Parts: sequence; structure tokens; C-alpha cells
Amino acid sequence: MRSLQILSKFVTLAVTLSLFVAVSGGWGRDGHSIVAEIAWRELSEEARKEIKALLGDSSLAEVSSWADAVRREDDYRWSAPLHYVNLPIDATEYNNERDCPADGCVVSAIEHFAGVLKDRSNTPQERGEALMFLIHFVGDLHQPMHAGRAEDRGGNSIDLNFLGEETNLHRIWDSGILNASSQETWIERTDRLYDEIDEMDKLTWLAGTASSNWQATAGRWAFESHNLAEQHAYTLEPNSDVGEDYVLKAAPIAELRLSQAGIRLAAMLEECLGKGSTETE
Repeated sequence: MRSLQILSKFVTLAVTLSLFVAVSGGWGRDGHSIVAEIAWRELSEEARKEIKALLGDSSLAEVSSWADAVRREDDYRWSAPLHYVNLPIDATEYNNERDCPADGCVVSAIEHFAGVLKDRSNTPQERGEALMFLIHFVGDLHQPMHAGRAEDRGGNSIDLNFLGEETNLHRIWDSGILNASSQETWIERTDRLYDEIDEMDKLTWLAGTASSNWQATAGRWAFESHNLAEQHAYTLEPNSDVGEDYVLKAAPIAELRLSQAGIRLAAMLEECLGKGSTETE
């Protein structure tokens, strides 16, 4: 009983913190909520039951930005490098030895926390925290600038004028494009994006997914993001004006990545929590 009380307080704190998180991480709060909600709609009852046991009354969307809320706290500063990975401009694939430093990256974090979540010998608090990290990091990995270049800190050092506001390339892709392209609430956008996903999309997006090797799978997702960053984000010149034409071209890409992240997160959570996932590792 006491462990459940501790977990309840822990999750309540997580949700409270996530409500106040600044729009600074991958996708911003609304984008992460969309990814989490798409994933929830795809999960089996077995997986949903496991999640409710770990999070109580809190939804996946409510805790999806917790990792951003705590990354600057003393107890969680170690997690800051786990929100992104940097690839060289001429990379032809993700290379773990080259691209993921000793302190870790978003690819290694996904592999690690998937293992913690699946292992029933870990405490409910450890698994609940792993779940919240996993929800967030899968979303982060699908934001193209979270697999950008090290020399410009994933676009954070590239200043731009976006629709009359001074900002940078990373922030444009975090939330600027999504906010400027639609007046929908995040749940309305979720409804629309989810309705547009068909079975062929799911099969295509999950092709090559290997639950026995989440590092390789997440590495492929990282390379997808890197390619999109090079093809569509790094085309902007520093200090240039970015207008509505760019938003119209970029918004479908951003929305595609949200949908892909939601479907892939669901597959990962299903493997960790669904029927047949009761063994320890």
C-alpha cells in the first residue's frame, strides 16, 4: 500500500510539473500530447491496464512533457543530453559508436527505458518514470531538429525571423510550424491526424521494428529525422525571414512525424506492457 501511495504522489507531481513546462523541448507540450494520445488509441486493453496501474488517473498525454519539466532540476540534470542525438551532415545512417556519446543520447535512452519498463522486477516508481521518459523521448526523436548537427546545437544557434518574431531554427520546428499552421486544439488535431492514418501507413511505419533491438530501431528513426532536417530545415539561411510559404510546406512533414511517433510509441509500449510481455529481463 505504501508503495502505491508513493507512486501516486510521484505521478501527481509529474503532471503538475508538466503543466508548467515551457515550450522548449521537442514539439512543445501540445505536440507531445498528440503523440501520446495517438499511441493510447492504438493500445490493447492489457497494455492500457498496465499503464493505469503505473500512472493512476493520469493520462499518457498529461505526463508526456514531464521529462522536459524535470530536466533542469538537480536530480535530473543527467537526463538533459538524452533528448536528442547529433549526426554529421554527410551521415548515411545512424552509427551508435560515432553518434551517441558516453553520457547517452535519445537513441540509447529509448533502448534503456524500454528495458526498465518491461522488467516487472523493477519497482512501480522506476517503471512509471521509465514510461514517462519513453513517451517523451520517442516524440523527441521524431522532431527533425532533435537529430540535427552538433555544430549548431540542432539549429538552436541558427537565428531566424519567423512570422515577424526573432527565434531560431530549432524552436520553429519544436512548435512554431505547428502553432502557425492550425488553430485546432491539440485534441482536435489528434482526431484529424488519427483519422487520416490507415493500415498501410501503420505497416510502412513499423517496417523494420525489432523489439529485440530497440537501439537499431530507434537509430533508424533518428536517421529519418536527420534526413528531414537536412532536406527541409537546413535549407533556411541564418537571419533570414521565414513566412507562411515555408509553414505550408513544413506543416505536413511535422504532422507526419507526430503520427509516426504515435504509432511507433504504441508498438513499443505494447511490446513492453501488452499480452505476452510478462517476462523479466
